[in-house]
Amino acid sequence: MFTSRTPNRNVTMKLGYLLSFLFALSASAENRLDRVTVRGNQRIESETILLQIQARPGAAVTPESVASDIKQIYRTGFFENVAADTVTEGGATVLTFEVQEKPAIRGVFLKGNEEVKDDTLKEKLDLGARRFLDRKKINAALEQGRLYYQSLGFYDAELSFREELVEDNQVDLTIDIKEGKKVRIQEIVFDGAKLVDSDDLEDVISTSTYSSWISWISGAGTLKKEELDQDARELQRHYLTKGFADVRVGEPEIERIEDGLKVVFKIVEGEEYTFGKLSAQGDLINNSVSETLDGIKAKEGETFNAELIRSDTFIVSEKFTDKGYAFANITPDTQVNREKRSIDIAFQIDKGKEVYVDRITVSGNRKTLDNVVRRSMQLQEQERFSSSKVKRSQEILQRQGYFDEVTISPEPAGEEGKVDLNVAVREANTGTFSIGAGISAGEGFIIQSQISENNLFGTGNSLSLDANNGARRDTYILSFNNPRVNDTYLSFGVDGGSRRLFFGDFDRSQAGAGVTVGYPISLLGEDLKEDIRASLNYDLSSISISDIDPLAAQFVKDQEGDTIASAITPRLIRNTINNPLDPSTGSRQNLQVEIAGLGGDQEFYLGNFTNSFFYPFWDSPVGQLVFSHRFRIDWGETYNDEPFPLYRRFFPGGINSVRGYDWRRMGPADENGRRFGGSKQVVNNFEVIFPIAESIGLRGVAFYDIGDAFGDDENPSWGKMRGAVGWGIRWRSPIAPIRIEFGYPLDKEEGDGGVVTNFSFGQPLF
Repeated sequence: MFTSRTPNRNVTMKLGYLLSFLFALSASAENRLDRVTVRGNQRIESETILLQIQARPGAAVTPESVASDIKQIYRTGFFENVAADTVTEGGATVLTFEVQEKPAIRGVFLKGNEEVKDDTLKEKLDLGARRFLDRKKINAALEQGRLYYQSLGFYDAELSFREELVEDNQVDLTIDIKEGKKVRIQEIVFDGAKLVDSDDLEDVISTSTYSSWISWISGAGTLKKEELDQDARELQRHYLTKGFADVRVGEPEIERIEDGLKVVFKIVEGEEYTFGKLSAQGDLINNSVSETLDGIKAKEGETFNAELIRSDTFIVSEKFTDKGYAFANITPDTQVNREKRSIDIAFQIDKGKEVYVDRITVSGNRKTLDNVVRRSMQLQEQERFSSSKVKRSQEILQRQGYFDEVTISPEPAGEEGKVDLNVAVREANTGTFSIGAGISAGEGFIIQSQISENNLFGTGNSLSLDANNGARRDTYILSFNNPRVNDTYLSFGVDGGSRRLFFGDFDRSQAGAGVTVGYPISLLGEDLKEDIRASLNYDLSSISISDIDPLAAQFVKDQEGDTIASAITPRLIRNTINNPLDPSTGSRQNLQVEIAGLGGDQEFYLGNFTNSFFYPFWDSPVGQLVFSHRFRIDWGETYNDEPFPLYRRFFPGGINSVRGYDWRRMGPADENGRRFGGSKQVVNNFEVIFPIAESIGLRGVAFYDIGDAFGDDENPSWGKMRGAVGWGIRWRSPIAPIRIEFGYPLDKEEGDGGVVTNFSFGQPLF
């Protein structure tokens, strides 16, 4: 008999059974089996066991093959012991495998856990009932449970298990838990750090000491093994950016101290090095080392920085990939001069063969038509490869708002010297249908409904219908825009509708329609022409000022009646913002002049300049923080020294203006405090946008606003502007962008409240 047992027991082989097996085997005809059977199995079917082995009726058998089959059965993990013997019955040779199944786990019970719920701990341990008892796996599961307890601050937690044999070869498994007291990291030591300040090193690592006033939010002070390992690597990397090429950071050590834990990072700093000679060898740009290395950040004599070498390698590589050498290989060779404490860098360059684009494939676009993607590509099939054009194409596609994610990957084609470009997109939710009601501090009671599609039938065209009914407005606007007519660069848009605003002391009604055509221009070069677009709009409107309150300002009373406005508006827009719905980088400038007087009753001009920019200034552990500044100036005057018309005057305040003041609480007023709007306006918005829950598109914002409107006979003045501060949340919901922001006025006047609640639904988040 051959016997196999669990790893923590001795594997035995009884000599008597072995001899009988060998005797029977040698006595059988031609050492061939007549039958193979299994004995002792209770839950595992014999057929299942026999499928694991090589022994078959009619096959020759040897002691070595039987021993191999025993091991194979044992490896299934279902059995405590496996043995085999052979007998001759009526002239037939029968090989029988004797198995002893491991007990099955009937139930798992937890004892001693108070800080962690049963369901949570069982999920971490992953020890379900009805499994076979495997002590090795149980011990591994308990170690995972211990690490989980440590991540919660229970560094001394102990987990063990007990088995209780019950009927039918089953066991109940009891996990005994000693949670201990919660202990925190009280001290972090950088043993050996002499030339680099410990405060700088603490900023590098994720592990931090416990703080009673912030740790309950941040989790600081909790020991996490995976973070410690990553911290050691980050310390190594940090030293390599400071010139310490020989630095060694050991595995972090954890020590128990009286009031908690001490984490010790053992560091051997070594010597500090500078950059020595910087050179390039192999294929060079125009056979010039200086031209090849032009633009790299590393400088001879400056402190050695391994990160600079990595980034400089990309800078050099980009020069070749941009010229069609898609698979250029750049290797920085280092030569250490310990006597001079310098490191020479020689960039070994093999540009490879010039590469052309064979095919461009588009994937992931379930709705968007292929041509909408292809027309934005700056590279075309059979054109020489250029990495900058690939990057540019990706930026343009991402900017359009049709896609949440765009990746363009060059892949080798079947033909040498050719690559295929795979444009993989993940489509965004471009259509919205919403209807709702609410109360806004600026608008009063509101009923909002919106139907919009920014990628109509996958063509890239947009169509929207907005209907807003509230205590202060009735608006119905239908608009259509085609940004690339017949895939050319010409854009065309039309809009029409009516607006009625109830100002309290007068009503303003306006109905009309407009048409806009546009085309990109190459002010900054042909490659950047999609950043700048010139357009011309013509708008014809009918305006009515009515229902004037007897107590309204005299200027308002003078504007009563109906009028017609016919105006053209030339516009210049530059836009590099990465995402129109939720921007985090880039800028947008708009310069336009509305000129009324081409027919109609109104004669005026109204200039407008807006500038928005977004700058990500910190990649925090929870997400990216973005600084934003928006500036707007409007300046209107008439041709005939008449007052600037009421229907185009500015009343700052509200969510897209100075957010600490309600609608019509800013701007010029008469001697009785009755406001009549300004012909000029300046608004500044300064913001810090921070993540709350990035996975669902939820962000927070803190802001400072300053601005105001000014009358016909005064010029904007910073000293006359009014400021506000505040905070809010922004949610890029699956339906539409939502903003809720609270503004607090800094320059309150009589009648101003202490806080203004601003709400927006369906508008971009900037």
